[in-house]
Amino acid sequence: MKAVTEALKANFDRGWDFLTQIIDVSPDAVWSRKAGGFVFWQQLYHCFACVDFFIRPKDGAPEDGPWGGDVAMFKAEPKTTPSKAEVKAYAAKKKAQADAWIATLDDAALAKEHEGLSARWGAPMSNAAVLAIMSGHSSYHIGSCDAILRDNGEKGVM
Repeated sequence: MKAVTEALKANFDRGWDFLTQIIDVSPDAVWSRKAGGFVFWQQLYHCFACVDFFIRPKDGAPEDGPWGGDVAMFKAEPKTTPSKAEVKAYAAKKKAQADAWIATLDDAALAKEHEGLSARWGAPMSNAAVLAIMSGHSSYHIGSCDAILRDNGEKGVM
């Protein structure tokens, strides 16, 4: 049975759609500017890159991403500005990875521990928690980016 899994995935998908819409509606002047403490596009990159952090197996090697792991985790400022198309392509890659992981789950598997995230956070995390955290993380960054867009006279996506 996958009813709960599909409901959680639908929430994740909705958030991901908003994140990619943000790429489409962001004016170039906002795209490359620091706002909310970080470069605008970097906030989206962070959100997409974190899929690896959330779903990676316990012994899996972390992925740096095309603009670097330190940039993704806000430990360094970006030295270049990728195009929206490049960020959108990276988002599609990360969405495919998330979808592949979610496809391995059924409702019974949601209650099982996700050993990778549990080890990284130092606390037990179920597969359901991973899916919920990924959706919540997306929602946080949608809100942040939407606020920046609105502060710059744009409509936003929500």
